[in-house]
Amino acid sequence: MTSRAIFAGIFAGLSLAGAAMAQPSLPPGEAKAEGEALLIGAKASDLFENITSQTGTDIKLRHKASGLICEFNAGERTNVLAVFDSAQRGDEIACTTGGPAGERTVYATRAPGRTLDEAFMRDLATVQRSHPGAQPYELPIEAEEGPILSLLNRAPMPPSHTARFIADHKFTSVSSAMVGNWALEFRYTCPEERQDLAAAVLQPTLWATTLAQVSKAPINLSDPKQAV
Repeated sequence: MTSRAIFAGIFAGLSLAGAAMAQPSLPPGEAKAEGEALLIGAKASDLFENITSQTGTDIKLRHKASGLICEFNAGERTNVLAVFDSAQRGDEIACTTGGPAGERTVYATRAPGRTLDEAFMRDLATVQRSHPGAQPYELPIEAEEGPILSLLNRAPMPPSHTARFIADHKFTSVSSAMVGNWALEFRYTCPEERQDLAAAVLQPTLWATTLAQVSKAPINLSDPKQAV
């Protein structure tokens, strides 16, 4: 089968990817209560606002300084909210969650004057130190021309860079962007056997959603060929 046929199948299965990221229903208030527990555990109630719906199935914590909404899949053991030491408390945070679509972490760091290339090289170096045996994953041109990846490469989305690897039998990626004075880093990991679906659909969908939310770029992922 040609790579074009492979990726045609991937995009035909986009609805399946959406189903994989869907969360089961929860009792009212359970996700919001878990969000409160994350804030208390991180001693970050003053830095974030818990905007989780009473009937929500995922946790949403809005970082007041950057505007980033950290989203967590309720009930996941990998859920972590972190506040790092910085000159101004709250200027470097991260949120991690997991689920059927893979494990992911978003970092937000106040970094006025930092360029996109500088941010990406810093983030890439950190991942390479953590995975010294990582092998680059080559993204076929058919995937680059797909609707979601194409969306990431044009206005009104902020410019960003992504590197992809196979490391420790897993697909791993790192993405970077600068939105105003904030450096955003997105790391994503899933089993190696899902590498093509992850690279073409799952990771870029999550990254595009994050970028659009922070930058307030008007996009429509249900029809990613269009910006609304």
